Amino acid sequence: MNSSNLTEKVNVMSKEIPDSVHYIFGVIYMLLNVVATTGNVVVLYVFFRSKKLHSAIYFMISALCLGDLLMSSVGLTILSIASFATYWVLGDWGCIAYGTLMTFLGLMQITLLTVIAVTRYIFVVHNNNIGPCSAKVITLLCTLYALGFSVAPLLGWSKFVLEPIGTSCGPNWVGIEWSDVSFNMTLFFLCFLAPLSFILFSYIMIFWKIKKKRIQKKNETYEIHVSTTILFMIVAFLGSWTPYAFMALYIVITKNNQIHPLLAALPLVFAKCAPIWNPYIYFMRDTKFNHECRKMLPILSRLGLWRVNPGSSQEDHVMHLNDTLSRKTSTYV
Repeated sequence: MNSSNLTEKVNVMSKEIPDSVHYIFGVIYMLLNVVATTGNVVVLYVFFRSKKLHSAIYFMISALCLGDLLMSSVGLTILSIASFATYWVLGDWGCIAYGTLMTFLGLMQITLLTVIAVTRYIFVVHNNNIGPCSAKVITLLCTLYALGFSVAPLLGWSKFVLEPIGTSCGPNWVGIEWSDVSFNMTLFFLCFLAPLSFILFSYIMIFWKIKKKRIQKKNETYEIHVSTTILFMIVAFLGSWTPYAFMALYIVITKNNQIHPLLAALPLVFAKCAPIWNPYIYFMRDTKFNHECRKMLPILSRLGLWRVNPGSSQEDHVMHLNDTLSRKTSTYV
């Protein structure tokens, strides 16, 4: 990346976007940072303190939350500083380092979401489970997969550049050269479309399995709970990553990279929301984690900041229904 070109782009972006807009984005990033960091810190604290949560599935979800914590505490903090300064403050090498780290964490998140979905599919539909060692190996493979794509621009396949808003760096989504187009399309198919397909397939089959297992009408409450959780997961995934992915696809198809910086900034904001959802969706709706959280952090329940299951009868019913699916099940779906 040429230093003079980077400086020129920063100046152009600063002139095209009013300072007030940068300040608004800075406030948004700060709020996202607080919410995401708090949720992920609570999740990781409870996980490491509770021996009951040291299972394979919880290990992978804790790895997911660790990545989310880094994305929020590091990524959103830097974004806030740059937004209040109205320009990228870390220079060329900082741009490359930031782009590499955020790309790695984003791809790691998507990959782990996918393997968690597939793991639940295998567990619920085929009544098979994975052990802690397998979970660690899978997490390592996900890390290597994400790392491979995130370092590719450092080796000459596309590059990390200043994004159109002028206060963030990432892959060259607006590039129309072959190296940029091929890299962006590879990310679209292998790191967005393929994972999304696996997630949709897995949770559709999980819901279908639970639907078939319904024996009495009272089980309908649990089905609603499961289907709502599934809906939240899919909507969060699509809401965070679809704008980013389809902006790149639009540029590739139309060969038009003259996008207004403010419009190009919106996918960035949606993507930065990604670290928020996982602790609140995956754990706040999970009976076992709720129980452990109430024991270790009772103040959250007293303040009404943590969702708890409203009665032992419903919890017992959930446990009973899960037992019909598998002898070894937990209440997490």
